[in-house]
Amino acid sequence: MTETTPRHRSRRLLLAGTTAVLASAALAAPAGATTWGIADQKASTFTNPAFTQLKNAGMKTARYTMRFDALKFKNDASRRFYAEQVDAWMTAARAAGVRPLVTFWVTASNSSSLKRSISSSAYRTELKRFRAAYPFVKDFSLFNEPNLTGPFKTKPEALGRLYKAVKKDLRSCSGCTLLAGDLHLENGARTAAYAARVAKGAGTRIPFWGINNYHDVNDRMTTETARFLRSPAVRRSKVWITESGGVYSRKASSERSSPFLAQRKKATSDAAREKYQYDATRYLRTIATKYRSQIQRGYVYQLQSEPNPGWVAGSRNGSWDSGLLDPRGAKRRSFDYVLNTYL
Repeated sequence: MTETTPRHRSRRLLLAGTTAVLASAALAAPAGATTWGIADQKASTFTNPAFTQLKNAGMKTARYTMRFDALKFKNDASRRFYAEQVDAWMTAARAAGVRPLVTFWVTASNSSSLKRSISSSAYRTELKRFRAAYPFVKDFSLFNEPNLTGPFKTKPEALGRLYKAVKKDLRSCSGCTLLAGDLHLENGARTAAYAARVAKGAGTRIPFWGINNYHDVNDRMTTETARFLRSPAVRRSKVWITESGGVYSRKASSERSSPFLAQRKKATSDAAREKYQYDATRYLRTIATKYRSQIQRGYVYQLQSEPNPGWVAGSRNGSWDSGLLDPRGAKRRSFDYVLNTYL
Protein backbone atom coordinates (compact mmCIF):
# COMPACT_ATOMS: atom_id res chain seq x y z
CA MET A 1 0.00 0.00 0.00
CA THR A 2 1.35 3.43 -0.98
CA GLU A 3 1.64 5.86 1.88
CA THR A 4 -0.47 9.01 1.51
CA THR A 5 1.28 12.27 2.38
CA PRO A 6 -0.56 15.10 4.22
CA ARG A 7 -0.52 17.12 1.01
CA HIS A 8 -2.09 14.27 -0.95
CA ARG A 9 -4.65 13.68 1.80
CA SER A 10 -5.68 17.35 1.65
CA ARG A 11 -6.06 17.14 -2.10
CA ARG A 12 -8.14 13.98 -1.82
CA LEU A 13 -10.38 15.58 0.79
CA LEU A 14 -10.85 18.65 -1.42
CA LEU A 15 -11.77 16.48 -4.40
CA ALA A 16 -14.15 14.40 -2.30
CA GLY A 17 -15.83 17.54 -1.00
CA THR A 18 -16.14 18.93 -4.51
CA THR A 19 -17.66 15.66 -5.73
CA ALA A 20 -20.21 15.71 -2.90
CA VAL A 21 -21.20 19.30 -3.71
CA LEU A 22 -21.57 18.47 -7.39
CA ALA A 23 -23.65 15.38 -6.58
CA SER A 24 -25.97 17.43 -4.38
CA ALA A 25 -26.26 20.10 -7.04
CA ALA A 26 -27.08 17.49 -9.66
CA LEU A 27 -29.97 16.26 -7.55
CA ALA A 28 -31.39 19.73 -7.03
CA ALA A 29 -34.79 20.00 -8.71
CA PRO A 30 -37.01 23.05 -9.23
CA ALA A 31 -39.18 23.86 -6.22
CA GLY A 32 -42.10 21.46 -6.06
CA ALA A 33 -40.64 19.11 -8.67
CA THR A 34 -39.89 15.44 -8.08
CA THR A 35 -36.32 14.19 -8.50
CA TRP A 36 -36.34 10.90 -10.44
CA GLY A 37 -34.02 7.93 -10.18
CA ILE A 38 -33.82 4.28 -11.17
CA ALA A 39 -34.36 1.34 -8.84
CA ASP A 40 -32.50 -1.68 -10.18
CA GLN A 41 -30.46 -4.43 -8.53
CA LYS A 42 -27.98 -4.97 -11.38
CA ALA A 43 -24.56 -3.32 -11.50
CA SER A 44 -24.71 -3.63 -15.30
CA THR A 45 -27.51 -1.03 -15.29
CA PHE A 46 -24.95 1.77 -15.01
CA THR A 47 -23.03 0.78 -18.14
CA ASN A 48 -26.14 0.23 -20.24
CA PRO A 49 -26.33 2.88 -23.01
CA ALA A 50 -30.03 3.33 -22.24
CA PHE A 51 -29.23 4.34 -18.66
CA THR A 52 -26.55 6.71 -19.96
CA GLN A 53 -29.31 8.44 -21.91
CA LEU A 54 -31.41 8.77 -18.76
CA LYS A 55 -28.45 10.02 -16.75
CA ASN A 56 -27.51 12.60 -19.37
CA ALA A 57 -31.12 13.83 -19.26
CA GLY A 58 -30.90 14.34 -15.49
CA MET A 59 -31.35 10.98 -13.72
CA LYS A 60 -28.58 11.10 -11.11
CA THR A 61 -29.78 8.82 -8.32
CA ALA A 62 -30.45 5.08 -7.97
CA ARG A 63 -31.89 2.81 -5.30
CA TYR A 64 -30.48 -0.54 -4.18
CA THR A 65 -31.91 -3.07 -1.71
CA MET A 66 -29.45 -5.23 0.23
CA ARG A 67 -29.38 -7.71 3.11
CA PHE A 68 -28.60 -5.60 6.17
CA ASP A 69 -25.70 -7.86 7.22
CA ALA A 70 -24.39 -8.78 3.76
CA LEU A 71 -20.89 -7.40 4.37
CA LYS A 72 -20.49 -9.54 7.46
CA PHE A 73 -20.26 -12.56 5.17
CA LYS A 74 -17.69 -11.30 2.66
CA ASN A 75 -15.29 -14.07 3.69
CA ASP A 76 -17.95 -16.76 4.03
CA ALA A 77 -17.71 -19.12 1.05
CA SER A 78 -21.42 -19.92 1.05
CA ARG A 79 -22.74 -16.36 1.47
CA ARG A 80 -20.07 -13.99 0.22
CA PHE A 81 -21.97 -13.47 -3.03
CA TYR A 82 -24.27 -11.09 -1.11
CA ALA A 83 -21.30 -8.86 -0.28
CA GLU A 84 -19.92 -9.24 -3.80
CA GLN A 85 -23.21 -8.09 -5.30
CA VAL A 86 -23.25 -5.05 -3.02
CA ASP A 87 -19.68 -4.14 -3.93
CA ALA A 88 -20.27 -4.55 -7.67
CA TRP A 89 -23.36 -2.31 -7.53
CA MET A 90 -21.74 0.36 -5.37
CA THR A 91 -18.60 0.44 -7.48
CA ALA A 92 -20.59 0.77 -10.69
CA ALA A 93 -22.90 3.45 -9.27
CA ARG A 94 -19.99 5.51 -8.03
CA ALA A 95 -18.14 5.19 -11.34
CA ALA A 96 -21.28 6.43 -13.10
CA GLY A 97 -21.54 9.45 -10.79
CA VAL A 98 -24.88 8.30 -9.38
CA ARG A 99 -26.04 9.04 -5.84
CA PRO A 100 -27.24 5.81 -4.17
CA LEU A 101 -30.23 5.30 -1.94
CA VAL A 102 -29.59 2.09 0.03
CA THR A 103 -32.52 0.21 1.52
CA PHE A 104 -31.71 -2.55 4.00
CA TRP A 105 -33.64 -5.78 4.26
CA VAL A 106 -33.61 -9.20 5.92
CA THR A 107 -30.54 -11.12 7.07
CA ALA A 108 -28.17 -12.86 4.66
CA SER A 109 -27.77 -15.71 7.16
CA ASN A 110 -30.01 -18.62 8.02
CA SER A 111 -30.38 -17.38 11.58
CA SER A 112 -33.89 -18.13 12.82
CA SER A 113 -33.50 -15.53 15.59
CA LEU A 114 -32.68 -12.75 13.10
CA LYS A 115 -35.73 -13.73 11.08
CA ARG A 116 -37.85 -13.13 14.18
CA SER A 117 -36.10 -10.06 15.54
CA ILE A 118 -33.18 -7.80 14.62
CA SER A 119 -31.62 -6.12 17.62
CA SER A 120 -30.70 -2.46 17.46
CA SER A 121 -27.07 -3.25 18.31
CA ALA A 122 -26.75 -5.88 15.54
CA TYR A 123 -28.31 -3.59 12.95
CA ARG A 124 -26.20 -0.59 13.96
CA THR A 125 -23.02 -2.66 13.88
CA GLU A 126 -23.76 -3.64 10.30
CA LEU A 127 -24.65 -0.09 9.32
CA LYS A 128 -21.32 1.07 10.75
CA ARG A 129 -19.56 -1.64 8.73
CA PHE A 130 -21.39 -0.52 5.58
CA ARG A 131 -20.58 3.15 6.10
CA ALA A 132 -16.91 2.36 6.61
CA ALA A 133 -16.86 0.48 3.32
CA TYR A 134 -18.93 3.01 1.32
CA PRO A 135 -18.65 6.45 2.97
CA PHE A 136 -19.97 8.20 -0.14
CA VAL A 137 -23.49 6.80 0.45
CA LYS A 138 -25.67 9.44 2.10
CA ASP A 139 -29.25 8.20 1.66
CA PHE A 140 -30.57 5.28 3.69
CA SER A 141 -33.86 3.52 4.34
CA LEU A 142 -34.15 1.31 7.42
CA PHE A 143 -35.98 -1.62 5.87
CA ASN A 144 -37.65 -2.75 2.66
CA GLU A 145 -41.42 -3.19 3.04
CA PRO A 146 -41.27 -3.85 6.79
CA ASN A 147 -45.08 -3.94 6.96
CA LEU A 148 -45.15 -6.82 4.47
CA THR A 149 -42.30 -9.13 5.42
CA GLY A 150 -39.53 -9.61 7.94
CA PRO A 151 -39.13 -9.17 11.70
CA PHE A 152 -40.81 -5.73 11.87
CA LYS A 153 -44.05 -6.82 10.21
CA THR A 154 -45.86 -7.11 13.54
CA LYS A 155 -43.45 -4.91 15.51
CA PRO A 156 -43.64 -1.39 14.07
CA GLU A 157 -42.74 0.18 17.43
CA ALA A 158 -39.45 -1.76 17.34
CA LEU A 159 -38.74 -0.26 13.92
CA GLY A 160 -39.43 3.17 15.42
CA ARG A 161 -36.98 2.57 18.26
CA LEU A 162 -34.39 1.46 15.72
CA TYR A 163 -35.04 4.62 13.70
CA LYS A 164 -34.37 6.74 16.78
CA ALA A 165 -31.06 4.98 17.45
CA VAL A 166 -29.86 5.10 13.83
CA LYS A 167 -30.89 8.74 13.47
CA LYS A 168 -28.64 9.49 16.44
CA ASP A 169 -25.79 7.52 14.85
CA LEU A 170 -26.12 9.56 11.65
CA ARG A 171 -26.29 12.99 13.26
CA SER A 172 -22.64 13.69 12.38
CA CYS A 173 -23.19 12.60 8.76
CA SER A 174 -23.38 15.79 6.74
CA GLY A 175 -26.00 15.57 4.00
CA CYS A 176 -27.39 12.21 5.11
CA THR A 177 -31.09 11.38 4.84
CA LEU A 178 -32.78 8.53 6.71
CA LEU A 179 -36.13 7.07 5.69
CA ALA A 180 -38.00 5.09 8.33
CA GLY A 181 -38.64 2.37 5.76
CA ASP A 182 -39.94 1.72 2.26
CA LEU A 183 -43.51 0.82 3.14
CA HIS A 184 -45.56 -1.51 0.98
CA LEU A 185 -48.61 0.53 -0.04
CA GLU A 186 -51.62 -1.50 -1.04
CA ASN A 187 -54.10 -0.28 1.57
CA GLY A 188 -53.45 3.35 2.51
CA ALA A 189 -55.28 3.23 5.83
CA ARG A 190 -53.43 0.13 7.07
CA THR A 191 -50.08 1.49 5.90
CA ALA A 192 -50.79 4.80 7.63
CA ALA A 193 -51.68 2.98 10.85
CA TYR A 194 -48.39 1.09 10.64
CA ALA A 195 -46.50 4.36 10.09
CA ALA A 196 -48.21 5.89 13.14
CA ARG A 197 -47.00 3.01 15.30
CA VAL A 198 -43.45 3.41 13.95
CA ALA A 199 -43.55 7.11 14.86
CA LYS A 200 -44.87 6.21 18.31
CA GLY A 201 -41.92 3.88 18.84
CA ALA A 202 -39.52 6.58 17.66
CA GLY A 203 -41.10 9.11 20.00
CA THR A 204 -40.89 11.80 17.35
CA ARG A 205 -42.28 12.91 14.02
CA ILE A 206 -40.50 11.19 11.16
CA PRO A 207 -39.62 13.66 8.38
CA PHE A 208 -38.98 11.14 5.57
CA TRP A 209 -40.93 8.05 4.52
CA GLY A 210 -40.58 5.72 1.57
CA ILE A 211 -43.44 3.94 -0.22
CA ASN A 212 -43.74 1.29 -2.92
CA ASN A 213 -47.12 2.08 -4.49
CA TYR A 214 -47.40 -0.33 -7.41
CA HIS A 215 -51.11 -0.95 -6.84
CA ASP A 216 -52.19 2.66 -7.27
CA VAL A 217 -49.85 3.18 -10.21
CA ASN A 218 -50.90 0.07 -12.12
CA ASP A 219 -54.59 0.50 -11.31
CA ARG A 220 -54.28 4.17 -12.32
CA MET A 221 -55.74 5.67 -9.18
CA THR A 222 -54.54 7.87 -6.32
CA THR A 223 -56.81 6.58 -3.56
CA GLU A 224 -54.40 4.65 -1.35
CA THR A 225 -51.44 6.99 -1.90
CA ALA A 226 -53.64 9.94 -0.92
CA ARG A 227 -54.87 8.22 2.25
CA PHE A 228 -51.31 7.55 3.31
CA LEU A 229 -50.04 11.06 2.50
CA ARG A 230 -52.90 12.74 4.37
CA SER A 231 -52.63 10.58 7.50
CA PRO A 232 -51.61 12.30 10.77
CA ALA A 233 -48.19 10.61 11.00
CA VAL A 234 -47.23 11.48 7.42
CA ARG A 235 -48.97 14.69 6.29
CA ARG A 236 -46.12 16.97 7.45
CA SER A 237 -43.41 14.65 6.10
CA LYS A 238 -41.68 14.29 2.76
CA VAL A 239 -42.22 11.03 0.91
CA TRP A 240 -40.01 9.21 -1.57
CA ILE A 241 -41.57 6.69 -3.94
CA THR A 242 -38.69 4.31 -3.46
CA GLU A 243 -39.87 1.67 -5.92
CA SER A 244 -42.73 1.73 -8.40
CA GLY A 245 -43.55 1.72 -12.07
CA GLY A 246 -45.62 0.17 -14.81
CA VAL A 247 -45.50 -3.62 -14.64
CA TYR A 248 -45.33 -5.65 -17.85
CA SER A 249 -45.69 -9.05 -16.18
CA ARG A 250 -45.37 -10.87 -12.86
CA LYS A 251 -45.33 -14.54 -11.96
CA ALA A 252 -48.62 -16.25 -12.73
CA SER A 253 -49.59 -16.81 -9.10
CA SER A 254 -49.22 -13.09 -8.30
CA GLU A 255 -51.25 -12.07 -11.33
CA ARG A 256 -54.02 -14.40 -10.17
CA SER A 257 -53.99 -13.63 -6.44
CA SER A 258 -53.42 -9.88 -6.62
CA PRO A 259 -54.32 -8.75 -10.14
CA PHE A 260 -53.59 -5.27 -11.41
CA LEU A 261 -55.91 -3.60 -13.91
CA ALA A 262 -54.06 -5.29 -16.78
CA GLN A 263 -54.91 -8.76 -15.47
CA ARG A 264 -58.51 -7.82 -14.73
CA LYS A 265 -58.78 -6.69 -18.35
CA LYS A 266 -57.18 -9.95 -19.55
CA ALA A 267 -54.12 -8.30 -21.06
CA THR A 268 -51.82 -11.11 -22.22
CA SER A 269 -50.45 -10.14 -25.64
CA ASP A 270 -47.28 -8.09 -25.97
CA ALA A 271 -49.22 -5.09 -27.31
CA ALA A 272 -51.73 -5.21 -24.47
CA ARG A 273 -49.16 -5.73 -21.71
CA GLU A 274 -46.97 -2.94 -23.04
CA LYS A 275 -49.92 -0.56 -23.31
CA TYR A 276 -50.90 -1.11 -19.67
CA GLN A 277 -47.29 -0.72 -18.61
CA TYR A 278 -47.02 2.53 -20.55
CA ASP A 279 -50.26 3.88 -19.10
CA ALA A 280 -49.08 3.01 -15.58
CA THR A 281 -45.73 4.69 -16.21
CA ARG A 282 -47.60 7.84 -17.18
CA TYR A 283 -49.75 7.56 -14.08
CA LEU A 284 -46.76 7.31 -11.75
CA ARG A 285 -45.78 10.78 -12.92
CA THR A 286 -49.39 11.94 -12.52
CA ILE A 287 -49.33 10.89 -8.85
CA ALA A 288 -45.97 12.58 -8.24
CA THR A 289 -47.20 15.78 -9.88
CA LYS A 290 -50.50 15.83 -8.02
CA TYR A 291 -48.78 15.47 -4.65
CA ARG A 292 -45.57 17.30 -5.53
CA SER A 293 -45.63 19.26 -2.27
CA GLN A 294 -44.93 15.98 -0.45
CA ILE A 295 -43.42 13.57 -2.97
CA GLN A 296 -39.81 14.64 -3.15
CA ARG A 297 -38.25 11.74 -5.07
CA GLY A 298 -39.37 8.83 -7.22
CA TYR A 299 -37.48 5.69 -8.26
CA VAL A 300 -38.67 3.81 -11.33
CA TYR A 301 -38.30 0.04 -11.11
CA GLN A 302 -36.55 -1.15 -13.29
CA LEU A 303 -34.35 -0.47 -16.33
CA GLN A 304 -34.56 -4.11 -17.44
CA SER A 305 -35.53 -7.45 -15.95
CA GLU A 306 -33.00 -10.25 -16.40
CA PRO A 307 -31.46 -9.98 -19.90
CA ASN A 308 -32.79 -12.77 -22.11
CA PRO A 309 -31.94 -12.75 -25.85
CA GLY A 310 -34.39 -15.61 -26.42
CA TRP A 311 -37.37 -13.87 -24.81
CA VAL A 312 -40.62 -14.13 -26.76
CA ALA A 313 -42.74 -10.97 -26.80
CA GLY A 314 -45.81 -11.31 -24.60
CA SER A 315 -44.32 -14.01 -22.38
CA ARG A 316 -43.17 -13.71 -18.79
CA ASN A 317 -39.49 -13.26 -18.00
CA GLY A 318 -38.83 -14.63 -14.54
CA SER A 319 -40.98 -13.56 -11.64
CA TRP A 320 -41.13 -9.81 -12.35
CA ASP A 321 -40.75 -7.56 -15.38
CA SER A 322 -41.35 -3.84 -15.17
CA GLY A 323 -38.39 -2.99 -17.38
CA LEU A 324 -38.22 0.17 -19.41
CA LEU A 325 -36.34 -2.14 -21.77
CA ASP A 326 -37.63 -5.57 -22.73
CA PRO A 327 -35.53 -8.64 -21.84
CA ARG A 328 -33.83 -8.50 -25.26
CA GLY A 329 -32.73 -4.91 -24.57
CA ALA A 330 -35.17 -3.13 -26.90
CA LYS A 331 -36.72 0.09 -25.60
CA ARG A 332 -40.35 -0.04 -24.62
CA ARG A 333 -42.70 2.95 -24.96
CA SER A 334 -42.31 3.59 -21.24
CA PHE A 335 -38.59 4.28 -21.69
CA ASP A 336 -39.19 7.18 -24.07
CA TYR A 337 -41.89 8.55 -21.79
CA VAL A 338 -39.56 8.58 -18.79
CA LEU A 339 -36.73 10.06 -20.84
CA ASN A 340 -38.81 12.83 -22.42
CA THR A 341 -41.34 13.62 -19.69
CA TYR A 342 -39.98 12.71 -16.26
CA LEU A 343 -36.56 14.31 -16.70
